[in-house]
Amino acid sequence: MTTSYPTVTLTDHERDICGARADVLIPNAAGMPAATQMDVHTFWIEHALGARPDLADRFRASLAEAVDEPPAKAIETLHKNSPELFDAFSLLVAGAYLMNPEVRALIGYPGQENRPVANDEVETYIHLLEPVVERGPVYRPTV
Repeated sequence: MTTSYPTVTLTDHERDICGARADVLIPNAAGMPAATQMDVHTFWIEHALGARPDLADRFRASLAEAVDEPPAKAIETLHKNSPELFDAFSLLVAGAYLMNPEVRALIGYPGQENRPVANDEVETYIHLLEPVVERGPVYRPTV
């Protein structure tokens, strides 16, 4: 199954800023490659933005903030002065990093897998669900 996401395209300048700042959040350390080594800023960030287009404006705004500061200082400034922009940037960068199959292999995460219930486990699952079914539906207001 292939997932199709809306297209969000970054400029080369935005990619450069994204890469420099992404490496501050995800440096080459503890046996794990830096964000730019895993193409976060050149390939995966657009997939993350496609999956979360609601964050695109805040992400772009985060790249436009503190442009004259070194990457580490810019991240610090974002975190302190514009937490909503920092949150969008850090969430998308981390998500883009973890979308990369090489990164998932390095951390031992194969992705979501189909794990059917074995025949001898059915009784256990039914026993766990009985109280829920007996209780009936319970709704929590979301607004």
